[in-house]
Amino acid sequence: MSAPLDPPLPEGQYRVILADPPWQFRSWSAKGEGRSAQAHYDTMPTAEIAALPVGDLAAADCALFLWATWPMLPDALAVIAAWRFTYKTLAFDWVKTLARHDGAAPLFLTERDFHMGGGLTATRSNTEPCLLATRGAPKRLDGGVRQLIIAPRREHSRKPDETRPLIERLYAGPWLDLFSRTDRPGWTCWGREAGKFNAETEDAA
Repeated sequence: MSAPLDPPLPEGQYRVILADPPWQFRSWSAKGEGRSAQAHYDTMPTAEIAALPVGDLAAADCALFLWATWPMLPDALAVIAAWRFTYKTLAFDWVKTLARHDGAAPLFLTERDFHMGGGLTATRSNTEPCLLATRGAPKRLDGGVRQLIIAPRREHSRKPDETRPLIERLYAGPWLDLFSRTDRPGWTCWGREAGKFNAETEDAA
């Protein structure tokens, strides 16, 4: 099902935009449909995501961090172009551990420690990419930020808490989080589920 654009997008010009669109994609079985994004929240076709005026929110020098899935990689690249950014590289690769690790990965990881997702027609997925695209020439602040994020899988499509602190190390704000589900000081957070996990984050602090 498709979701209308509600609430309206924020105003302003941002040097960093983080986006986690509710990608809509086909499941290959009834079991897969039950685990799909559509079963948990409203999703948007790629054409609707691409039509969002995100490019109008970008400063002249801006970095875009776009969460995607490997099967939707061509769609993510099309969205980057539609938003008038240039794809650069993989910003982060989230390796999903099981929820029992609760953010603290053991010293030695085995295959049993990692989440196992759907496989479609190939290997079973347990990583999720966050792509980096730019407009202009955003200045990197810290050359020591690594691509790899090892963190547990929690609620469906909820991203690791480590993501935004790493982005803050990389680029100065103002920062915008699109399709956000947890607020963070210093960030403009937008989305139908904005603030959904705030209480849990505060309890863990």
